[in-house]
Amino acid sequence: MPSQLHEVQLLLFRNRPALAAQLIQESLGIELPSFGEARIDSADLTDVQPAEYRADLVIQLVRDKPVYGIVVEVQLSVDDEQALRVAGLRSKSACAIALPGNAAGRRR
Repeated sequence: MPSQLHEVQLLLFRNRPALAAQLIQESLGIELPSFGEARIDSADLTDVQPAEYRADLVIQLVRDKPVYGIVVEVQLSVDDEQALRVAGLRSKSACAIALPGNAAGRRR
């Protein structure tokens, strides 16, 4: 069960999805494509394969169609399956994806 600390951090992004893009740009220095809206998207990253992967929160930057996806994962310990979530969102969205905090938010 997620801790209160975990949920509070997610609440910041749920209430203001554009915060994820702002942090990526200002804190990590990564240039994002221009977008008109940051919206919460489904965190279900399941593919047709039997394995199921869920992110804590998925934010899409949109300009008519998704131009960038951000996977928000509150990590209170090591999680070796983060890359699987990024891959799942990448195949679903067909746009660049960031997982901030994973190798300095490098694009996948």
